[in-house]
Amino acid sequence: MEIKGKTAGYTAFLTALLIALPASASAEAVDFSCMKEQIRSIIQVTDAHQEYDVIMHNECPGAVYWATCIERMDPWTHRVIETHTPSGYVEKGKRARVNLHLKNTPPANGDLADGRIQAIYVNYAYAIESAPRAACVASGCEAQKRDLRAKVSANDRAWLQARQRLADRVESECPSSGWGSADLDACRERVRAAGQAELHQFKETDAALQASLAKIDPDNCTVYGGGANTIK
Repeated sequence: MEIKGKTAGYTAFLTALLIALPASASAEAVDFSCMKEQIRSIIQVTDAHQEYDVIMHNECPGAVYWATCIERMDPWTHRVIETHTPSGYVEKGKRARVNLHLKNTPPANGDLADGRIQAIYVNYAYAIESAPRAACVASGCEAQKRDLRAKVSANDRAWLQARQRLADRVESECPSSGWGSADLDACRERVRAAGQAELHQFKETDAALQASLAKIDPDNCTVYGGGANTIK
């Protein structure tokens, strides 16, 4: 018997015990909320990747088969680039763990932006009798987020253009020729400071859009990794 999704009923336990249990007991609904899930980021030790653990802690009355669908996405386009379906068996009171290394990915177009850590969707399935199959959710979740993703991308482009304009202004107003080192640094810092208000507006817009994205079906469509916009 296969039980799909986080909120799937604990009916596999119930079905397995139908012969042994009286009808009054078998009618009681139980669910898999006794499986506790956690996605934990590990301290980042290099700029090349970020490490994550997908953890399932079995607090159920007995052993449980588990399965996951982990979809790794490009953090800029949000297209799925890899799908992983690890599965296993975890005893009562024990933990199962899947370790992930998410790469720091620069934008494909080479604009003046730092990289972003790859993002993942994770969905779970549990069963008692045999290994289940977890549904993959990225396609459905991203369909709900499409309009907001477009707004984020438009803000990103405008943000990068503003950053480039400021860099050009720094070079134009504070050329390296004819300046002493201290004077040059002071001039460039003054120009950069004057341009921060415009850049801050893009940062605030991004934060608001990211907050709106996070409100879309958080039980099933939460994205892990990706990180905040790292444009500076």
